[in-house]
This record gives sequence, structure tokens and C-alpha cells, in this order.
Amino acid sequence: MINKRIPVVAVAALFVLPSFGARALPDLAVGVTAGTAGIGGQLTAKLLPFVNVRGSIQSFSYNRSINEDGVDYDGKLKLFTYGGFIDVYPFIKGPRLSAGLIGNANKVRLKATCPDTCEVGDLTVSGDGAQINGRLGFRNVAPYLGLGFTNPMQGLPFYVGFDAGVMFHGKPKPRLAASGTGTVSDSEGNTRENVDLASDPEIQAAIADEQVNLAADVDQYTFYPIVQLSLGWRF
Repeated sequence: MINKRIPVVAVAALFVLPSFGARALPDLAVGVTAGTAGIGGQLTAKLLPFVNVRGSIQSFSYNRSINEDGVDYDGKLKLFTYGGFIDVYPFIKGPRLSAGLIGNANKVRLKATCPDTCEVGDLTVSGDGAQINGRLGFRNVAPYLGLGFTNPMQGLPFYVGFDAGVMFHGKPKPRLAASGTGTVSDSEGNTRENVDLASDPEIQAAIADEQVNLAADVDQYTFYPIVQLSLGWRF
């Protein structure tokens, strides 16, 4: 995981701290951000009168319940992104166009316990120790396109900014697994007790089908909208 992130960190560093040879480093603006990508910070530098370079890092997490094919999951969205961007101001003042690469460690964790029942395909699973766990992963490096307002490198040192764009993280990659022991009943009324859910062939086949169904349900979510506000100061 760490090795996959190194190229993106290097790109961000090249964007934000380009080589200026013998010239002094440019003016810098430091800010905090909050929005759909989480809470974090950003560093902006002026490259040309109409071009800035910017690096950012953001994270956040929150929980919500998710029902998928008869299984009630406790879902947790964990956000963590970092990246480098080029901000272009076509009219010097006014809106900017932004493009960049984002190191994407966002993921969704799913956990379901079945003290009553969980419907797994055509099977019904119950038991205090019965669990169905899963996760949704995304592309590790994702391109970003967006619009922004306010140029941190112009006007007053204090700035308030707004960004709206899209991170193209590709199709989510789901994984599901069953664990623990429980009672398993099929559609014909056959019941088995003390079934090891992690190794039982019927359960594993049903989990595989559930994973395929989950992949079909989420495959249209190939991008993540990013809307955020920023506050900062230019040095």
C-alpha cells in the first residue's frame, strides 16, 4: 500500500515545490479545507501569473446503516485522500480550472451480525456468532477535474475559497466474507446447526453470489463529487 502511494506523493511535491533553480521560492498560501472529501489542509504556490500549483490532504469518517439484499450492514465510510493539482485562471481574475491526481485511500467497511436472521441468497443464517463482513475499495490513484473560485495568491492575504469537482475513482471493488458459526436454513426448509460459515461450501457459494450482486449495484458509482470550502493565509 505504501509503495503505491509514493508516486502520488512525489507528484504532489513536484506540483507544490517545483524546482526554481537559483530563484527564491514563490509566495505560499496555507489553508484548511472542509467538504465532501473530509477535513484537511492545503498548500498553494504561484507558478505563473495565471497558474498556481497546490497540494492537499484530507480525511474523515462516518457511519450509516446499509441494507443490501436482505442483510442489514453497519457501514463505515473512511475518507483519506491526498494529491497535487494545477489551478489555471483563464481570465487572471475569476473562476479557475483545476486538474490533478489524487492518492485515494477511501473505503467503505461493512459489518453485519445475525443474532436474528440474515438473508444470504436463498439461505437464511442466524446465530449470535454469525457475521458477514465486507468492504468496498477504489482505484488507488484517481484523476480530478473541477472548478474553483478565489485566487489565494491575489488580493488580501486572508482568503476564502470554494471548489466543486469530480474524482474519478473507477468502479468500486466489493469483497464479502462470512465468519463464525450459525444455523443455516434453505428455501426448502432444511436446517443445519453449528455450521462453520467461513468454510461451508453452500455459504461460500451464496456469499460469492451476494458479492456479484453488490458489484452490480455499485458499478455505476465510478466518480466521487468533491465540494469544499477553504480558509487560508498567504505569506
